[in-house]
This record gives sequence, C-alpha cells and structure tokens, in this order.
Amino acid sequence: MPKTRAMVYADRLYSCADGKTAHGLVRYSKKFNIVCVVDSTLPVGDAAEFLDGTKKGIPLLNSLDDAFTSMHPDTFIIGAVSEGGVLPKGYDNAVNWALSKGLNVVSGLHQFLSDDPGFIKRAKEHHCTITDVRKIFRDHKRFYTGNIVKIPSIRIALIGTDSAIGKRTLAVLLVEELQKRERITDMIFTGQTGWLQGWPHGVVLDAMINDFVSGGIEGAILDSWKDLHPEFMIIEGQGSLVHPFFPGGFEILAASQVNGFILVDAPKRPHLDGFPNYLMPDPKRVVKIAELITEKKLIGIGINHEHMTKSDIIRSKNIYQKMFKVPVTAPLMDGVDVLVDALEAMYNYKK
Repeated sequence: MPKTRAMVYADRLYSCADGKTAHGLVRYSKKFNIVCVVDSTLPVGDAAEFLDGTKKGIPLLNSLDDAFTSMHPDTFIIGAVSEGGVLPKGYDNAVNWALSKGLNVVSGLHQFLSDDPGFIKRAKEHHCTITDVRKIFRDHKRFYTGNIVKIPSIRIALIGTDSAIGKRTLAVLLVEELQKRERITDMIFTGQTGWLQGWPHGVVLDAMINDFVSGGIEGAILDSWKDLHPEFMIIEGQGSLVHPFFPGGFEILAASQVNGFILVDAPKRPHLDGFPNYLMPDPKRVVKIAELITEKKLIGIGINHEHMTKSDIIRSKNIYQKMFKVPVTAPLMDGVDVLVDALEAMYNYKK
C-alpha cells in the first residue's frame, strides 16, 4: 500500500530550531512520503541539502499553491513548533488553505486543531480529516509495573545539554547503523515527531498525565520486546535535565532502566533554547546528574555542529575525548560508527 503523500509546512521556521518537526521528517519518515517542504522565506531548492548538505530529492518550495499543483499531496503536516505549542502566527491561514484543497491535516502541537469550530466545519465541507498527534496520547493511561527488568535488550537513552539539540536525529542514525550491521534494533519515541516518522513503539510524554508517564515509557519498551525482540532499544530523549522550561528526561532515565546513555551537546550554542539569559550548562554537570539517576555510565557523545567550522569540530572532539574518555562524533558530519562500535562492545560484553 503506497504511503500518504505529505507536504510539510514550516513557513519562516525551517531555517531554525523551531522547524525541527520538518527537519525530522525530511531526514527520516516511514509513515508518510514527504513530497516537499514549504517555507516562503527560503529559495527553492532541496530540503535535505539545505539542512545537511546532501540532496534527497525532497523539494524545498516557497508557495503553497505551487506545492499543491506540482507535488499532488493528500496530507498537510504542520512542520514547526512554537513556545506554548500554539499555531505560529499566520499558520491558521495555511491550515484553512489546506482544508479547502481537501488535504488531511496533521499537527503535533499542543493546540488541538480538531477542536477548532472553523477548522471542523471546513474539514467536513471538503471531506478531509484533522489529526492531532498529542490528542492520541492525552488519555494514554498505563501504570508502571516493574516488568521491564525482564527485558534483556540493551537500552540506551539519549540525553542533551539543551532541548532541540539533535537527540532524536542521533537516535535515528544509531538505529539505522545498527540495522545495517544486522542488529535487531528499535527506537522508542517519546515525542510527536517520532510518531510522525512512523516508529511503532513509544509515547508522547508531554501530552500525558504525569502519573502515567513512567508506565507509558515502560509499556512502549514491553511492547517493543513483545513485537520485535530487539537486541538494542534506542530511547529518544526530551528536553534537558537542566533546562528550567524543558526539564524532560528524568522519567526516561528512571523508567527505562537503561544500560547506559549518550550525550548530545552543541559546543558553540551560547544559551539554552528560548532563554537568552541562561547560559549553556557544563556537559560534565549533565553527565554527572545522569550517572546519579541511572547508576550507569556515559557511552559516548554526539556533537551538534551548529555554528562550528571543521577545525572547531576537531578541537571539540579532542577536548571531549580527553574529558570523558568515551567515543565522540559529530553525527551529521562523521557518521555514528564509533558510537555503534561502543554499543556492540556493550552487547558482546553482556553476552
């Protein structure tokens, strides 16, 4: 059965961290066939080349009408996030445009488009649907059981010094490399983009009642084992252990009963995402907190190379290798071989 043809709308935001949903879908998508990205502020080109310097044949367009006419989508995905999870300014007009064209609309925002009377009316008129990903998990209620201790998979969590720093991207790359090496591997998603990408096991943590977050994480891991029996489970991180506004990660580390964790840091990022007055934390502090929570060790480090030259990357890799005595890579520049080598060494040692 052919995948749904989806256009991703990230107007004004594809070039920054708030376009991270669009970035994730361009880099990886099994649920949707991503046919284009639309951002009216950027020149026409290749969406993947704009992100990572490598073409993937996904057009970056700057006109909704051109995208509709040339790419023939049947789904419209909101590809941007915002503080508070509301529709960015002007995106309501784009949603109305999509519904008027008969496109199904998919959103991962906290603001539920399917509760808006105007959107509901237009969707009915044009025989299309509105899917709010977070609404799917809003009433997800599963208690923690402790049965996770029976799961023999190697479980690795991704943590970051900040939010929107590349934890999910690195998780996807690790899974892909492990699968290339014929290792049975699954990614446990913890945010809406993971669901949009088509990973089968996970939850959207910030859509759930807190009492059920740990149970949701454990349940996703139990389901993954039941369905796939993975040798490795790579658990997507959320926020940062030290970010005052996005303190995601505590439940992930505790509930997952991880065997280790990988840190993602952006050495040239000046301040925490969305908070110019908060300097980036010392990565040693973040690692220490994670070690205290899990009683496990740091496995490796992924460097987000934003604002960095090649010499900056080399310098940072050398500094972190000396500081932490673990493999360090800039995943989008160098790949993830050294991290996967470390994971396979863990697996062989455990056996």
